[in-house]
Amino acid sequence: ETMEVTLKTEVEAGASGFSVTGGGNEGIFIKKVLKESPASKIFSLREGDQLLSATIFFDNIKYEDALKILQYSEPYRVQFSLKRKIAGKEELEHIHSAAQYKKEKLSQ
Repeated sequence: ETMEVTLKTEVEAGASGFSVTGGGNEGIFIKKVLKESPASKIFSLREGDQLLSATIFFDNIKYEDALKILQYSEPYRVQFSLKRKIAGKEELEHIHSAAQYKKEKLSQ
């Protein structure tokens, strides 16, 4: 009997050393993990794990890379973490907003 658990990994830079398989309805799964790689040691990824989401942090990111990531994510469900200045006040407000993007199927 197998049990399903959902795990959240630590926040680290550079999840390298793994490959994925799947896509579409079936989802994205970890196909192979290289021993001694960040994927294995830091993130403890295992072959067969389903990758549910990935959070990419924008601190010190190159503009071109941020643009690419945002463009590629357009058709998918995205959650943003925002920092906003409020008019007339100095304090910053953190807003977590779940934005659901659905591609409208245009009938031709």
